Amino acid sequence: METKVEETLNLSYDDFEPFCKWTREEGHDKLEVHVQDFKMEHMSVQIQEPGVVTITGERPLDDTRWSRFRKQIRIPKDTKTNEIQANLSGDILHVVVPRKTPALPAKKSSTKTSTITASMASNYLFGLIKSAISRLEMNTMLALPVAGVLAVVVAFVGYAYKDCHCGDAES
Repeated sequence: METKVEETLNLSYDDFEPFCKWTREEGHDKLEVHVQDFKMEHMSVQIQEPGVVTITGERPLDDTRWSRFRKQIRIPKDTKTNEIQANLSGDILHVVVPRKTPALPAKKSSTKTSTITASMASNYLFGLIKSAISRLEMNTMLALPVAGVLAVVVAFVGYAYKDCHCGDAES
């Protein structure tokens, strides 16, 4: 029988990058983090360094495998950090980040807004690239066997065509 320490040593983790959507609303910003099958007790939302919210989650998949993520998001300087709230609705974690000053009209953009948008866009693109690379790795693993089967089928069809139609060409 394994002890708790031995069980802990045998754990493996499936790390993933959750999809995030940042929206700016009147008086606050909102971050939606897509965390399928997670419960609130599996996650933590903290401010570990000034201007950065860290969201982590970890849940069991089976006896030795766990799914986990860690997401760090820069927040504006005009944030009321002591009023940040998080709640889980279905598979989406909603993090509400209140601002000290009201939102600026859409026509006038501040550098803070564009920095946040650029940061979110780069996080989103990084997640897309990461998932595309993992799909490409899986497709590469499938490509060789598929190419081998395809080559055998083409060779067989060519041989069968030659045997069946060679006599037809002579007149």
